Amino acid sequence: REVEVRYPEPRVLRLHLARVGGSQDADRARRVAVLSDITTERVQTEDRVESERIDSIVALAAGVAHELGNPLNSLTIHLQLIERRLKKMKEAREAAALGESLRICRDEVARLDGIISNFLGAIRPQPPDLAETDLGALVAEVLRVQHRELEDRRIAVEVETVPLPAVLADRNQVKQVIFNLTKNAMEAMQPGGSLRIRSRSDDDSVYLAFADTGAGIRAEDLGRLFQPYHTTKPGGNGLGLMIAQRIMRDHGGQVGIESKEGVGTVVTLQFPRRDRRARMLRG
Repeated sequence: REVEVRYPEPRVLRLHLARVGGSQDADRARRVAVLSDITTERVQTEDRVESERIDSIVALAAGVAHELGNPLNSLTIHLQLIERRLKKMKEAREAAALGESLRICRDEVARLDGIISNFLGAIRPQPPDLAETDLGALVAEVLRVQHRELEDRRIAVEVETVPLPAVLADRNQVKQVIFNLTKNAMEAMQPGGSLRIRSRSDDDSVYLAFADTGAGIRAEDLGRLFQPYHTTKPGGNGLGLMIAQRIMRDHGGQVGIESKEGVGTVVTLQFPRRDRRARMLRG
């Protein structure tokens, strides 16, 4: 049978019990217990199953988004034709009113088209274009973009990034992950909240941790956070963390989440060190 242990760290063990000796004499029979660590095997199997499930959902969603693009293109063409005809109308007042309605329709079609384009780009990320990347610089870049929104929400940001070893990463994809995490943190907090960003490294990995002082996540929801379309936010699409996990896996990394209701949430990104990746490739 398989047994999960929690100390000193979570592991999955496979337990084999075998009877040896004393086949004729039960009193002299002995049993041997063999424990095998199958944590890596279990994680790889779960990752493969999860990846296949996500791929099937992403393929379906991409097909739907593609099909929506066709009628939107048709709407755009016909709106342009209506606009040309309106310019030839003699009733100026009526033409102006219709023209305003037409402008709203055109803007909404353009907005929907942009949503679909961004959606397709997010759920079908290109293979990462790996290059030496300074994670601290990426965090600073994202915070500069979000500076005004953070101020408007009166959210204090505290950054402690120690000098980090370089990692091999796709700047744009990792930037998207960081942007999504800071955005999630902002939306989870009331005005006056605090976002703390920490970094550290060990012999194998480089870590970025994002801690907010939001409402936290219920224990029963933690296991479903990476499931497509599962969201705890009104108006959320439930794809942000799934996309972040997909990008991190493509980088050979992981996303970890710890949360407590009423206290807040910590999301940690784990990247393989560049020198560690090189040693693994040589091995």
